[in-house]
Amino acid sequence: MKSFGRQNVKRAGATAAIAVAVLSATAGCGYIHEQPTTIHYAASDGVHANVADAEFRNLMVIAKDKNSAGRLLGTIINSSDKEMNVTIDTGDATASVKVPADGKVQLEKQETLLKPVGKVPGETLEDTKLSVGPQSTTSNVPVLDGTLDEYQQYMPNLADTQPSNGSSPS
Repeated sequence: MKSFGRQNVKRAGATAAIAVAVLSATAGCGYIHEQPTTIHYAASDGVHANVADAEFRNLMVIAKDKNSAGRLLGTIINSSDKEMNVTIDTGDATASVKVPADGKVQLEKQETLLKPVGKVPGETLEDTKLSVGPQSTTSNVPVLDGTLDEYQQYMPNLADTQPSNGSSPS
């Protein structure tokens, strides 16, 4: 017959061994797995880029089709003490934006167009050149359409794409 005290010691030893194994497995994950909260990424549909003192945030284009005008959306931040002229060149079209010193321009609040956009919604404007003076970088800027409600109001030529006075398009 087994002693009651001996069984408790064995159970306590087994429990301690399991606890140590679990703790070491969970504590060791941080050494081999990158923490998701430390990964920088564009959390929306647009892309991010930096050129000189300019920061491009959530940059995207809204367009009906590849032959129509595309409207730039996003924010350009100027962290310098001088006004800057930013150029966005897709290869098919170019747009310029003046950004005040220590300021920002929210492209949603003005209509900055690329005519023609050159790509259909769902594609990217590959190697779009973002320039500030002589410095530049390239980025793959996504082209979206008005399928998502939050982008419908930014479609260029909105009057041409929606019926007016409740009538339907013919």
